[in-house]
Amino acid sequence: MSDPFLRNLTRHWALPADDGRPVAVRGGQPIGRATFHLDLDAACRTLAGIAPGEVGGRASIALFELDAYRFAVWLLAAWSLGLSVVLPGDDLPATRKALALPWIGRGNPANALTAWDAAAPANDVDHGWPSVLLFTSGSTGKPTLVEKSLRQLRTEAEMFEQAFGGELTVDTRFVTSVPHQHMYGLPFFMLWSLTGGHPFVVEKLRYPEDLGRLPPADYVFISAPTFLKHLADAPAVGEGVRWRMATSAGSPLALDVATSGADWLHAPLYEIYGSTETGAVARRRGNTPWQAMPGVRLSLEEASSRLLIHSPLLSEAEGESGFLSGDVARLDERGLELLGRADRLVKIGEKRISLTQIEQELACLPEVESARVIPLSHERESDRLILGAVVVLGPQGRVRLGREKKAHFDQSLRNGLRDRLDPLALPRRWRYVAAFPCNEMGKITRQELERLFVPTLPHAERLPWPREDGADGEKVLLQLRMPRDLAWFEGHFPGFPLLPGVVQIDWAAHFARLYFGFDAMAAGVSGLKFQGMIRPGDAPQLELVLKPEGKVAFAFILDGKVSSHGVFSPGGA
Repeated sequence: MSDPFLRNLTRHWALPADDGRPVAVRGGQPIGRATFHLDLDAACRTLAGIAPGEVGGRASIALFELDAYRFAVWLLAAWSLGLSVVLPGDDLPATRKALALPWIGRGNPANALTAWDAAAPANDVDHGWPSVLLFTSGSTGKPTLVEKSLRQLRTEAEMFEQAFGGELTVDTRFVTSVPHQHMYGLPFFMLWSLTGGHPFVVEKLRYPEDLGRLPPADYVFISAPTFLKHLADAPAVGEGVRWRMATSAGSPLALDVATSGADWLHAPLYEIYGSTETGAVARRRGNTPWQAMPGVRLSLEEASSRLLIHSPLLSEAEGESGFLSGDVARLDERGLELLGRADRLVKIGEKRISLTQIEQELACLPEVESARVIPLSHERESDRLILGAVVVLGPQGRVRLGREKKAHFDQSLRNGLRDRLDPLALPRRWRYVAAFPCNEMGKITRQELERLFVPTLPHAERLPWPREDGADGEKVLLQLRMPRDLAWFEGHFPGFPLLPGVVQIDWAAHFARLYFGFDAMAAGVSGLKFQGMIRPGDAPQLELVLKPEGKVAFAFILDGKVSSHGVFSPGGA
């Protein structure tokens, strides 16, 4: 690797000296420092020949690459050339169209990294320039641009080493089940491993059984609640596999999951509290109080008891006054206790209503396993907010819903809340789902919940009960169970009920949106073919495949034979 490039990279992202440890491991085989430097050279040469776009006055490119090693190469190469890197959440055609920048990574001809003999150019840049730019929706659903400088990212990686480095050995490998394009996977999995000189495993863990295929080594597991819930289904790891620690972030980790996860790993499991805007703020084990990360100072705003964060990971402007979070908290000598979101209080008829309290009271009903309550932005009554409840039913509730008319069942749940809540707090709209729609980080977003109430979309109570038999980010297989009294069978046809073809398309569109973020309602459908019948009591499989060109193919499979299939194309193309 060229000396100018090495000096530049060392200044801005100081990689450890070459001590023989690999940078990454692919298929059990190490990728050494020499190969890494050659690939960085090649990536720099490619990027130097591309005219960048501009975001916030900075020369920028968009990077979307599912391969962790290739992502690291492109990212460090871009930084060394003084480029800001925008990290989109996907590379669907609609996203590419909205983000008018050169795109690097999957689907780009520049993917073939080959070594160049000539020295790559090196620009002298400032630690404070925005090195990573992301769009986060937070709790509002509105995309907000968040900038992270090299200084912030480097400081965060050093913070992790200070907080957790004592758990690791020199040769500990990093493995993950979360995307490295996210501001949890990026600093914890990618940048911490690079900074500490620990090799990272290129292959992402997609299923619990992947844990059983890891080669002998010490490991750090960067995971999320959705994966940790299924650790009980994972096979025993091979001889010589030792877990040093694990982390979880993205959504609250249930105590039983935290306990069983730590027991399975035979290692500490740390839950991380933070956000894209703040970086990591605190950590804890089990249900103990949260402890601030090294260098982070926490306090409470006196008027609202909202958490005020002072952190070296904040921008210089925020560092002076602190970051006022949306979380209400309690703080004492034992640590931090989070009490819920301040923005989960809504005003209805001059009264302040707690959405968290409604959810807690719903979960106490014998029919309900868990619930989420949201104000419906598209629907008001006499200029008052209307609340919608999305409910996961327990066994008793599923039996009742199968026997009763939905309107009667809705009313029975409302009646069950009357003695516990103000009448204004009673939800007016109800949807029943097998599981809450969530993203890959396990976050249940308001935007996806609200979609269930939009009249143009299939109502959740008119959907089948799905069981996920497999999902890897590009392919999903769902086992569908349909009650014999499913509303769609009524009148189609008398004496010989069949599932209408338009309903099959709606169902495919619904699950394509949940799993891929694909707006199938705004897309065209091509290649439609119906080859078999789906009748009451049948249990077909629904297969969804995200194509490289941004299309989603779907197929309903019954008894091993394709019953219907088609393709959603963006914009009706």
